[in-house]
Amino acid sequence: MANFTIQGLRMKSEYMIEKIRQDAILETFEQFKKAAEHYYRTSEGGAEVTRLIKELENLGTDMETIVDVDLEIRDKVFAE
Repeated sequence: MANFTIQGLRMKSEYMIEKIRQDAILETFEQFKKAAEHYYRTSEGGAEVTRLIKELENLGTDMETIVDVDLEIRDKVFAE
């Protein structure tokens, strides 16, 4: 018989919530990369890029990381 404690359940819940948050960040970053690349190629979809940046910030992503990824995408597109 498993011995469940409130502390153990809380730790498991916190772990699961953090896992869900990390998965959401990764998924949102993939959407952001596609949207930013499209924006830099066509100058269309700026509102979607902005929305995804705000979503990443709300998920707790460091703005410096977002800017670094954005600059990488921009440099890649303009280098082609």
